[in-house]
Amino acid sequence: MANLKPHYCSFEELCAITALSSDVIIEIVEHGIIEPKGTHLENWTFNTQMITVTKKACRLHKDLGIDWPGIALAINLLDELEQLRTENQQLHNRLNRFTTESN
Repeated sequence: MANLKPHYCSFEELCAITALSSDVIIEIVEHGIIEPKGTHLENWTFNTQMITVTKKACRLHKDLGIDWPGIALAINLLDELEQLRTENQQLHNRLNRFTTESN
């Protein structure tokens, strides 16, 4: 299996890709919705997965009128739900192997 390295984009690239102002991106970062690598805005980089998270956060903010702290909570809960679904599917697959073998 190939070792895939994560790709990163700069702060400016994230603003351009998401069509958001730097102020909005900074606000999203301040609420912990996305986390940059780097200590200062000038050298922030973002895993490209953060593009998807940023777009999702903006849709929740715009379409549902959820404030940024609420979005941080919602995204955390959605991530946890996805993790539980994955774990549930893995356990279901294991169980199926045992029940299939015993028949």
